[in-house]
Amino acid sequence: MPSVRLHPPCPALRRWIVGYWQSGPAVESGATGQEWVLPDGHAHLALRLDGTPLRRWVDGEPHARSIGDLILAGPHSRAYRKELAPRSRSLGVVFRPGALRALFGIAPHELADSHVALEDVWGRDAAALRERIHDATPARQVELLEARLLARLRPWHGLHPQVASRLAEVASGMPVLAIARAAGYSARRFTDLFHEGVGMTPRRYAGLCRFARVLPAAAAGTAWADVALDGGYSDQAHLIREFRAHAGMTPGQYRRAAPRALRHVPIAETTTD
Repeated sequence: MPSVRLHPPCPALRRWIVGYWQSGPAVESGATGQEWVLPDGHAHLALRLDGTPLRRWVDGEPHARSIGDLILAGPHSRAYRKELAPRSRSLGVVFRPGALRALFGIAPHELADSHVALEDVWGRDAAALRERIHDATPARQVELLEARLLARLRPWHGLHPQVASRLAEVASGMPVLAIARAAGYSARRFTDLFHEGVGMTPRRYAGLCRFARVLPAAAAGTAWADVALDGGYSDQAHLIREFRAHAGMTPGQYRRAAPRALRHVPIAETTTD
């Protein structure tokens, strides 16, 4: 597994950024050439500093599509398949809901379950950023990226206040109708506002948060009945249905694949139940 270092954002960006990450080469000796990347519901930015482009499969296409080496990913609610990058040193950002509008001027639902080249969003600024950070020290790379994000910040384009203040309630699995009433909206209106700001419905977001909570136990070998109970699922059948919806595989297939990281599953090792 590549080494990853996490860095917190500056105070001005904490509302929009979970953190920055840096990693070394993504492929170890004996690793397979493809993997499933499981969703976390966040938008991401990845800068592949060795110039190796992201190659991923899109909507059942027979061949991988090359996206680029500077990649903006929208919030994903389902797994996607990609090629591993043999020599890629990478720098990236995990964004909070609302960041795509505040930092990139993009409605999150427009980028849901997809990737675009950063050049398509930032134009020449993307190439300029690549040149500035390529030979910088790791710490300086984060500083340069953060400075560029700060220069682009337009906070008034972020989340609707009632959506922002109730994200934790949605993530906890609280009924949408109760959340909407507390916010002063109908369930339909609150769902529309949430989808517009987060890129998915409250129900789908809550399901992803529950899925994220059970991944460590699913990988660790915990008894499935305990995984389901501790994760807030009604029973094991419920766990299997939702796990398959997000990961594209059953919990058993996930565990047998021996993922190299919680969200990175070697394709050659996934088997059928």
